[in-house]
Amino acid sequence: MVSNYLFINGEVITVNQKDEIHRAVAVKGREIIAVGSTEEILRLRDENSKVIDLNGRTLLPGFIESHLHISLYGTNQLSVSCKDESVQTISDLLEKLKEKAKETPKGEWVRAWGYNDQTIADGRFPTKEELDTVSTEHPIMVVRACNHISTVNSHGLQIASIDKNTPDPEGGKIVRGADGEPNGLLLENAHMQVFQIAGFTRDELQKAHSIASEDFAKKGITSIHDATGYGLSNIEALKQDSESGVIKQRVYAMVGALNEPETVIKHFLATDLKTKDGNDRFKYGPVKLFLDGSSSGPTIWTREPYDSDPNNYGIHYYQQEEIEEIFIPAHQKGWQITSHAQGDAAIDMLLTCIEKANSLYPREDARHRIEHAGIAQPDLIERMKKQGVIPTPNPAFFFEYGDIYIKNYGERSRQMYPLHSYLEAGVPAAIASDCPVTDFNPLRGIHSAITRIAPSGSVLGEQEQIGLLEAIRMITWNGAHASFSENETGSIEPGKLADIIILDRSILKAKTDEIPSIQVVCTMIDGEIVYAEQLENEPVI
Repeated sequence: MVSNYLFINGEVITVNQKDEIHRAVAVKGREIIAVGSTEEILRLRDENSKVIDLNGRTLLPGFIESHLHISLYGTNQLSVSCKDESVQTISDLLEKLKEKAKETPKGEWVRAWGYNDQTIADGRFPTKEELDTVSTEHPIMVVRACNHISTVNSHGLQIASIDKNTPDPEGGKIVRGADGEPNGLLLENAHMQVFQIAGFTRDELQKAHSIASEDFAKKGITSIHDATGYGLSNIEALKQDSESGVIKQRVYAMVGALNEPETVIKHFLATDLKTKDGNDRFKYGPVKLFLDGSSSGPTIWTREPYDSDPNNYGIHYYQQEEIEEIFIPAHQKGWQITSHAQGDAAIDMLLTCIEKANSLYPREDARHRIEHAGIAQPDLIERMKKQGVIPTPNPAFFFEYGDIYIKNYGERSRQMYPLHSYLEAGVPAAIASDCPVTDFNPLRGIHSAITRIAPSGSVLGEQEQIGLLEAIRMITWNGAHASFSENETGSIEPGKLADIIILDRSILKAKTDEIPSIQVVCTMIDGEIVYAEQLENEPVI
């Protein structure tokens, strides 16, 4: 029997072309079949109908997370969290790691995530020697919040075959003491290589995907653009867990890896696959490289030096000809292309490649992307518009890292993730969290898009603030557009798939500072309720 849901007496934010607000919605099977007034929708009632009285609550399209790492987030839940309030000092962290080591078989990795050297009381990374006090029988890795930097103990360095004579990898750095010995701190590609070595089993990945999917559903996320993890096996695990239902959300999987992404891309270029291949549960997205580093590290690649260090321009991974050798054939074969590009120098490099690809092999509606596009100066935005490029900015970063941006980038921080400029230029930015780098709650991202407030209370560029409905569009319809799925998802319109969420109150009537505390009470994907609390007058499950 096909379920028929009638949602009435609500605040239905459609995100259609006119941004219409309606009162009611009808769903039959997998699809939205009608949108209108409560009276119009109730006329569709039959013996199979379940009527849900929204009592003024908001119903809107499911949130589309255009850049996160589901495998990283899920596996982090199996590790020590440095974002836990009990971890205020390195000593606190060491105690947590000791507890984790006691329950971990000898020889297996003990991991921590979410470390921030700039906010922890000690103001630094733990040393290799401090991690050795936790255990010398376990390799230990503490990953910075940005996922671009880590520190490991002596056993971890030994497993990775890193010693005094190991050269720095291209695009990375093994930090050393005065004696030339590695001190345990690994930057960018040096971290990525060891992170790959400290990988997870297939069973752990499946458990991680299940945990992550459940957590995402609770916050109203119905589609994710996965931004890569542990390589070919990780992409295959994503595909399997999506199609088997372990992951409830629709998955648009970027093709690459945290370590040596070019190897993964070349593997796929040797097949007949291309972007958009798959089904409505799992599709291949763009091929993806990393061009520079972390905005909060800071290790992004900039055209002008950091305000905090006149000799520092950041780290970049590739030369121009190297990315063109990878991306231009990918473009020619029908792949969408993208890169992690935070600094303006990295954005410039990617746009130069896209311009060349489009010139050599013109292709309609390629929708190439830029992941993050942190310092997007006006000249770069103009080039994005001309090439039809879609950026995925991360306004939620302001809430956690805004003061770090002010310190390192000065006046440039006022134009980071320039959402209003994108609107003015007609560039369809799709906002995202980059989870687990920051809080994946889309309502946190929406609030930060509106306010741009740093932890200190400073506002990073009032001129780049946007309105509520504009922010909602960027995390719904624009996300669908970035994955070529705007005809199926991203708005509440008849004929579209029933990816719908319900909030615990009216978001249009809420004060701006209340937005992060608004809760999702129901998440529906494909007409199936995958998460719900009791709604007043009518249980939805």
